[in-house]
Amino acid sequence: MRMFTNQQVAAQLDIASASQAIRAAYLDLQRGAAAVQPRARIDVDTVKFSAMSAILESSKIVASKLYTTIDGLFRFYIALFSLIDGELLAILEGDAVTGVRTAATTMLAAQYLARPESRSLGLFGSGIQARAHAEAFAEREGLCEVRIHSQDVVSAEALAIDLKRRFDLDTCVVDAREAAAADILVLATRACEPVIRGEWLRPGAFVASIGATRPDHREIDDISLGLASSVVVDWIRQTPFETGDLLLPARELLDSVRMVDLSAVLGADERRATGITDIVIYKAVGIALQDAAVAHLAYSRLVA
Repeated sequence: MRMFTNQQVAAQLDIASASQAIRAAYLDLQRGAAAVQPRARIDVDTVKFSAMSAILESSKIVASKLYTTIDGLFRFYIALFSLIDGELLAILEGDAVTGVRTAATTMLAAQYLARPESRSLGLFGSGIQARAHAEAFAEREGLCEVRIHSQDVVSAEALAIDLKRRFDLDTCVVDAREAAAADILVLATRACEPVIRGEWLRPGAFVASIGATRPDHREIDDISLGLASSVVVDWIRQTPFETGDLLLPARELLDSVRMVDLSAVLGADERRATGITDIVIYKAVGIALQDAAVAHLAYSRLVA
């Protein structure tokens, strides 16, 4: 059994390769060649322990992600087991995997759900995941503008300067309404109240909400949900039961939402058409399938 640090893992990962690995895992899931275990949590006072696992038959591995939450701080580890003989192959520190897999899955969803002519990104938040998504979308062909809205103005301005310097993008820190009027929106906050309003959204917008992952968190308002032609979730057996975005709205509204699993989108292999005006929402909480795919990618490169 081998142990790999976050630094070793991070050196092996990039968004494009991670997106490809995640796509392959989702297609395996759709055809029955992968299995996912929903997240399980236990807690005492301010300490939480969470576990989630996935089997990737084509890669011959089982991955189990284990992590603690203590005073709001996370420590992630991923154990990889062989499907051939059950051997514990490796334990990876999981922070780098977690950071990459979330942005890589959003980018994968955007390939299918964002309009090809999308030119602007509206980013809500300026923390670790907001930065990871900004850097990922900065590589998207045709993107030329990033509008950042954050409660932390100092970090938002620093992110804007960094994106401008590294990617030569038109970046600015704006109010929520201006940010929400972009072609692509990424909501990467820990908000307990919606950060966007449906009337702010541009026709044809793609909205990716990845920050509100707890039952008491919410980033999307009722109007936005009502406007959406579909809400694509990263796993229909987990996502609707973990996030306030899909737990807190009125039941009548939720019953009217067309909810689609990301695996079905990938399996259909249909891209969003140019000029279309409906709103599409992607809602993610992070699932073990994504962690397994990215962890196995890193492990394969580390031992090659």
